[in-house]
Amino acid sequence: MIIGSVAAILIFVWFYNTAPRSGRNPLNWAIAGFVVYFIIALFWTYFINPGIKDAAMHSRNTFLMYIARYAYIVVSFAGAVFFNLTVGKKKPED
Repeated sequence: MIIGSVAAILIFVWFYNTAPRSGRNPLNWAIAGFVVYFIIALFWTYFINPGIKDAAMHSRNTFLMYIARYAYIVVSFAGAVFFNLTVGKKKPED
């Protein structure tokens, strides 16, 4: 949980720092990055992770347990990076 919070803060700071290159308001862009991270993490936690947890508990596979605990961070981080690199490079329309 703490690692996920640190990742969310890093996403917030990164989006804040990359806002000027695309001509966006830094605070709004940072909030957008945090929201993208949070929505992906929420979706992963409630829809995909229960199946992984169930498989991990029945097989006692350590690798699956690590995936069940930490994969949401990697997936959410990747989604936020993808969002910043695709949407962030475009200048907003006036």
